[in-house]
Amino acid sequence: MRAVLKLLRFKAKGFRSLNETDWIPINKLTVFTGQNDGGKSSVLEAIAIFLDPKKIPDADDYTKDAAGNVVGQVTLAGEFLINDEERKTLGLHSLAVSIRRDYSATQPQSYLYETAVHPDERLRRDLSGVRNDELLQLADEFAIQLSNRRQKESIVREMNQWLQTQQLQPGWLGLPHSMTVGFPEFKLFQSSDALDPEEQINDALKSSFVTRIRSDTYSGVLSGVSSQIEREMLRDLDIFLPILRVYCPDVTSINIRPTFDFSNGFRTSKLLLTQSSGSEIDLTKLGQGRRRRITLAVYEWTEQLITQQEGPTPFEQTIVAFDEPDTHLDYTQQRKIFDIIKRISSKDDTNVIVCTHSLNLIDRIPITDIVHFRLEGGITRTSVITTDDPDLTDLFLYQISETMGLRNSAILNERCFLVVEGPTEVWSLPVLFKLKFGYLPQAAGIKILDGESGIGARLFAKFLSNNLGRNVIFLVDTDTTLSPHQRHFTREALIEDGYNLETQVHFVGAKEYEDAFTDETYLRAANTFWPKADGSEWNISEFQRLRGEDDFCDELMALIRRQTRSNVSKPKVGKQVAQSLGRLEDIPSEIDRCLQHAHDLANRD
Repeated sequence: MRAVLKLLRFKAKGFRSLNETDWIPINKLTVFTGQNDGGKSSVLEAIAIFLDPKKIPDADDYTKDAAGNVVGQVTLAGEFLINDEERKTLGLHSLAVSIRRDYSATQPQSYLYETAVHPDERLRRDLSGVRNDELLQLADEFAIQLSNRRQKESIVREMNQWLQTQQLQPGWLGLPHSMTVGFPEFKLFQSSDALDPEEQINDALKSSFVTRIRSDTYSGVLSGVSSQIEREMLRDLDIFLPILRVYCPDVTSINIRPTFDFSNGFRTSKLLLTQSSGSEIDLTKLGQGRRRRITLAVYEWTEQLITQQEGPTPFEQTIVAFDEPDTHLDYTQQRKIFDIIKRISSKDDTNVIVCTHSLNLIDRIPITDIVHFRLEGGITRTSVITTDDPDLTDLFLYQISETMGLRNSAILNERCFLVVEGPTEVWSLPVLFKLKFGYLPQAAGIKILDGESGIGARLFAKFLSNNLGRNVIFLVDTDTTLSPHQRHFTREALIEDGYNLETQVHFVGAKEYEDAFTDETYLRAANTFWPKADGSEWNISEFQRLRGEDDFCDELMALIRRQTRSNVSKPKVGKQVAQSLGRLEDIPSEIDRCLQHAHDLANRD
């Protein structure tokens, strides 16, 4: 039976800027995003090399120091899901196995898998590849009882059984060659080909060729299959023509003869499209508009080739990688490509990886499916959105971010998160920030989070700080200490979550946010925004009297609604109070310090 392995996650060391990555998940649909040259494409090419035993890194793929010297070897590794038969073959107790391969400037080493190994290095290898005389010598040295000293299969089996009874230690053994042929198929569509339709069409046909030549239909029966495969691949072009005509109605035919040989793999002749007028279209001379339309047609065709293939495939898993497929495409075309990608990833045995900067795509998937790349000192760092907190399941995390109006792109890219207790602060702080700095918080990389959603908001803030290393600070009412009942941002809760009250938390007002503003400020706001129903003027004493009440804000709202005979909302009042300030000096001191703190955190790099 042919081995089948499914890649669950991947990591690389010493490959270009990938000095040493964390584990990178391979979900049904995984999105790589982050700054340019941050290592996204390098990970795709590293996966392509790792999953193909015939490929090795180029000389330029090795990580180098400032002087241009190779730092060390390249190590690529993956964690795979295996079946029960493979588990027994490898002598493992789990259906997950870690496999790695080391590459040096001279030659690659064999694939290794992680397991328990014997302390003696001579027994840390695939014994089926050892000569009989050496096996017998080892058996005698370690007093291994053999029932048959002539049949190698029996010797290897009984020696492996003996090994399982010994005191073993964590280590690595050579992976049997029979396992490597079960690696997933990896199909890479690179951004450099995004406006090269001929290259993309050839890539799709190459993928079709590889899938067929490795299938049971042709494996081991190569004689006479050449013409049959060519006929089947031409049928793939027949599928492509009606799709292409949707985008380019003037194209009437595609002229190409796909050819291959078994020593060099798939090859193809020049591709030409014919118009209804009979003239041929030279793809090298197309304008960008037509190239984009053909690119969309190729992606839709690729989806059909992948999702509509009939019968069993030679692979347990196919990983399709798109390197910036949205390059040069407008918003509508980006959405179309994303829909195509979603359909490809919905196929049972298919996983998709997409490298993109498109907020259109990034904001349409759960954040737990995103890997964020950044460069620090020329070295790639990755952030994977995971958590061991039982209160933050993937679904709960996704729901919280949606409730708070927090897009994935903001979570990944904003530099500082300012958490407040409610919508009044959310409406008024941007006005105060612009008064102080001349631009809005989002322009400075600051996201204000509404904590009114309660415990979920507190957990989410904790997640941003602890799991993603984001700058998180708080602006909360002083009376969270005086009346903590049903309050989510109390001193005790913030300390429990690991925050420093001196450096990350700003307490505002004698009791609450609203009472931090002066009576003069409220008088100015009232005369500007809240005309009394009876036409009389507001008096400062009306606001001064509220200072002695137990709940300043509630009494303030009752006063405004009574005098204006309207049902004005607290957030709107908060914004109007902020708009009534004319000078920086009018911003309450603790709010001013909080805004300055957020600005400093967002711009310290």
